[in-house]
Amino acid sequence: MTTTLLLALVFFLISTIFSMIGMGGGILYVPILLFAGFTFEQAPAISLMLISGTSLAALLTFWRNRKVDWKLALVMDPPTDIMAFVGGYYSSLVPEPVLRSILVGILMLAGTLMLLNKTRPVVDRAVADGKWWLWHRSFNNVSYTVNLPLVLTATASIGMLSGMLGITGGIIKLPIMVLLCGVPMDIAVATSTVMVAITALSGLAGHALSTQLDWRVGLVLALAAIIGGRLGSRISISMDKARLKKWFGIIIWLIALRMLMQLLMP
Repeated sequence: MTTTLLLALVFFLISTIFSMIGMGGGILYVPILLFAGFTFEQAPAISLMLISGTSLAALLTFWRNRKVDWKLALVMDPPTDIMAFVGGYYSSLVPEPVLRSILVGILMLAGTLMLLNKTRPVVDRAVADGKWWLWHRSFNNVSYTVNLPLVLTATASIGMLSGMLGITGGIIKLPIMVLLCGVPMDIAVATSTVMVAITALSGLAGHALSTQLDWRVGLVLALAAIIGGRLGSRISISMDKARLKKWFGIIIWLIALRMLMQLLMP
């Protein structure tokens, strides 16, 4: 019981920070659970329970402040959710080091681009209207363009990785929205939260059908994560967008370096 309470405190702090940047925190939940003695069969499923609670709690705050682009989420998320379910169900078939190596490379690239504050120029609506694969979107007095084949392929691939590793893909979806589509950071964070919640629930369903879940521990830790998610989302609303983007880039790089060290020194 002492271990569970200690984990609850740790996950409260993590969920507070990660909900500020539209992520579920699963990239840290799984390693911490493994360190606490849970198996790799148990840890991803518990992580997805926590991410679901955190994201749903944060979503309430973003929704009330009209920051969520629901249409963008509905277009980007289905491929991720389907592949997250598949990844969760077949998680034992692909060697973990292979998955982690791919993820490390993606994180380093995304983190670098966020720190460089690269922005994608907005495609003129007249140009976008002439090309079926370019979706011009206006929301909250800003415009951005989504390259549908590129974005949907990327999100489907991320979904597979997410389900297998017990993470949600928010750490990659947010850079996709900001760097490939030109979505403002505050809208991207809120919209990412929607997708993180749905993806986590999809991955959890896949694990529930193939493994035995520890619901008691998961629900206790999820409660702590939910409280943190509410707090973090409130802080995020008032933060400067450029600063939020740089903080996100730093966090991505720190996570990538930690995962790289785990690969090099198992």
